Amino acid sequence: MLIHEFIIHQVEKQADQGPSNLSLSPHSIAVSTTLETFLGDMNKVYNSKPSKVFGAFVVADDNDNEVQQPDNMQKLLAQYLAKTNSFIEFSQHAMQLLKHYIDQASKATGGYLVFVHYTLFGSDFLMVAMLNNVSGVAVDNNLDINPVDYLELSKLHLAARIDLTQWQEDASSGRYISMIRGKESHKLSEYFRKFIGSDEAISSKEETSELLTAVTQFCDEKINDEEQKSQIRHKASEFCLEQADKGQNVVLKDFSNYAAEGVVDDFLNYVNSEQFKLSQEIAPNKTVIRRFNKISGRNDRISITINEEALGESVIFDPQNETLTITDLPAALKAQLLDR
Repeated sequence: MLIHEFIIHQVEKQADQGPSNLSLSPHSIAVSTTLETFLGDMNKVYNSKPSKVFGAFVVADDNDNEVQQPDNMQKLLAQYLAKTNSFIEFSQHAMQLLKHYIDQASKATGGYLVFVHYTLFGSDFLMVAMLNNVSGVAVDNNLDINPVDYLELSKLHLAARIDLTQWQEDASSGRYISMIRGKESHKLSEYFRKFIGSDEAISSKEETSELLTAVTQFCDEKINDEEQKSQIRHKASEFCLEQADKGQNVVLKDFSNYAAEGVVDDFLNYVNSEQFKLSQEIAPNKTVIRRFNKISGRNDRISITINEEALGESVIFDPQNETLTITDLPAALKAQLLDR
């Protein structure tokens, strides 16, 4: 990871208590090992969030005065990338834009705004994240306890990541902006989407579900060998999880080459048919992926979840007698049973 620019500003606002106040930093933060670690951790937290939405900059509408604001995020970014403005100027103008929208959201509260321009896996990104301070304690060199304040990454408040490379090279893709919302309601965090200027076109959960549905239907309709079906499903979820961990999209062609090895052309033709509305790049959602290869059910007395690959091995189903035989019990379950 290569950090180009990093700066933090603050917006102070209390819910239902008037307009916000900005505290703008006049300088970027120098790159250091600490900063690299911080950004690495922030990216991991961001990538782990399941509720991302994807979109592109809103296309200007002649009848929409709000979209035509002269200092929208798209224009500010273009000026920075063209070196018309410095990163400091870009981020300070962006904070004025944020103030415009957050002041319209009466219930919204402020925080620290992190702006960072960095390169990862050959692509340039801009991340904008709102974080809050939390109080804690730390032990110093004299083994004394002292109060400390720190940015709480584990509860990433609001954040957006713009793939600058994709925006510049393929703006028509319509998916170079990703956003998370934390636990805030859609209505409450709407000001942040307007600040970023995204149209929020695509839900990662919906498109991941559509992709894995296509995999399941392809296996059921086109593959007769049960072992091959299981292998394709397993490799599909494996590939998606790997991309999700990296914070990268699932490119349909690469996905097909990996998961549907030997039947790549048939698979690509199938998922590109009219019955599925799949983009050539899919934003993977971990929650959907992890449920993909699991079989589960419950009643008033029993709840069971089984990895599909265990069927026929450590889990044997007898359909005639409607029984399951389970071997290789988890150690914790076995210990609890022995204690009964």
